Amino acid sequence: MDEAENNQNTKYSSIKQNSKALLKLVNTYVRVHLIKDCAYVGFVHSIDPVTNSIILSVPQDNGYQTIIVPGHAVLDITQEELLDHIKPPQKKESHADTAEEILKRKAKLISWFKTNLLPVTELDDKIIIGNVTLLRPYKISDISADNPIVAMQIKNVIESMPENFQPK
Repeated sequence: MDEAENNQNTKYSSIKQNSKALLKLVNTYVRVHLIKDCAYVGFVHSIDPVTNSIILSVPQDNGYQTIIVPGHAVLDITQEELLDHIKPPQKKESHADTAEEILKRKAKLISWFKTNLLPVTELDDKIIIGNVTLLRPYKISDISADNPIVAMQIKNVIESMPENFQPK
């Protein structure tokens, strides 16, 4: 890989099996040469070690476009010089809810379900509404139900809750 790094032109087939070489490509600005005389230029977000597919963040006018390049279509990778007007994409920071925020959301939802005359009970850290269970941290993506129609109805009830709703 050292020789390939010096050339800054890397035959992808020669580094596919070298996980350290693949890892060195992450967050670099590259040109990915594909079959059928096609190429993409962008920042390597990640590389799938199983399929060797590449996720690229390609600079656009107002941000970045994410492109998934299948591993079998890649011929080689050339590291490109980063121009001044191109800035690397910023990683989004995820916000973890505090225990207090989660408890407030739980109390607010239980009160909202009762306001809507739904049969709601608590079991440990779960909210149970009939045959639907709402798991921690009590967001729409945490709805668990056997019946998708019922799950959709509970989702709609949660979405209809006003931001300024105060539990009783």
